[in-house]
Amino acid sequence: MTQKFTVPWGAWYLDTDLSLEFPDSWQIKKYDIQKPEAIKNIEKIKEKLNNPIGTPTLEKISKNKKNAVIVVDDISRPTKAENVLEVVLDKLNQSGISDENIDIIFAIGAHRPMNRFDFEKKVGKKILERINIENHHPYENLKFIGNSKKGTPIHINKTYYDAEVKISIGAVLPHPLAGYGGGAKVILPGICGISTLEANHKAGVRGIGIGLGIVTELRKDIEDACRKIGLDFSINIVPNMEREIAGIFSGDFIKAHRKAMECAKSVYSLSLSPNLNLDVGFFNLYPEDTEFSQALKGLNLLLSSGRLIKRKGAVVLMTASSEGRGFHSLQGETGGRLYQNWGDSIIFKGILKKNTFGIFSPNINWADVKHYYPDTTIFKKDFNEMVRTLEDLYGRNISVGIFPCSNLLP
Repeated sequence: MTQKFTVPWGAWYLDTDLSLEFPDSWQIKKYDIQKPEAIKNIEKIKEKLNNPIGTPTLEKISKNKKNAVIVVDDISRPTKAENVLEVVLDKLNQSGISDENIDIIFAIGAHRPMNRFDFEKKVGKKILERINIENHHPYENLKFIGNSKKGTPIHINKTYYDAEVKISIGAVLPHPLAGYGGGAKVILPGICGISTLEANHKAGVRGIGIGLGIVTELRKDIEDACRKIGLDFSINIVPNMEREIAGIFSGDFIKAHRKAMECAKSVYSLSLSPNLNLDVGFFNLYPEDTEFSQALKGLNLLLSSGRLIKRKGAVVLMTASSEGRGFHSLQGETGGRLYQNWGDSIIFKGILKKNTFGIFSPNINWADVKHYYPDTTIFKKDFNEMVRTLEDLYGRNISVGIFPCSNLLP
């Protein structure tokens, strides 16, 4: 006999439930995040945008302006932007800015450029046919405008900087460097130059000024740079575990973002014992499981909680990685300015040094694993093989936790 559980799987590509089988002798508990009602109605979205926090309405901001740029986070983030963009475009049109004078720029930062299929997934076919859409380029079309208070050189996308109305749309998800995504982070690193990205990430890679679920020093530097760059209207979306909208907070890029953080802390909450001391934990990456380069976020919960896993217990990351290894020109590629194997980081040398570490993913290979993680990693493309390996290591009477959206847990 076996026990069966499901986890959400394959954001943007499958968006399905993956069925997992375990020995019936394992003591298993699944830890789901909250499931608030999704905001799908266009009128409800309008209501949210009609009541901005800390700024005039978008119509007032846009009045007598000639053009606008809307920055949207990329395909590695779960934000469904189509319905929100429809409302934003209508408001800009009503203010006198025609479609021909509106650009959508995808905030790829140091990630891969997006293609037409990606654009359609994020904004829908109607908007794709209607508006000029571009990828940000972290090496070209940049304008240097000085340094932040902490000395970060600010090279910003020139098309955005020259626009009279500047708007952003991004997901507020737990982030190990900036506390949460969204807000000013859509602008930096989203549409800044590679030198700006390097300066922004460098301290964080060394563990300076970072943290999960809080306003970090790195976040404050991002926001200082954003003041210099400009961001007129920030739209912050809190996705639920189905990638629908759990909350929308618009207006000032700091004030609206803080309200979104409060919502996110509620939506992404779990009632956990401070010391579960599980033998094995399965940490699933959905809805940020498009590429393997994002997999480290699966440890968010583990790094911010008490002792979830026993010493010498097993930590297993699960990711669809539908795009394979993925791409990050700053941190993820051989020769990248800040590339390192995570096995050399404090996470593995300190926090995980006595744990068994494993990865289950059907769409990567051993070379991909070794590119990011230590040689001691247990890697399996077949989940049943992973279960058999863990059973050989830990036996048939063990305590197991399944965390279906572990990257969403600060």
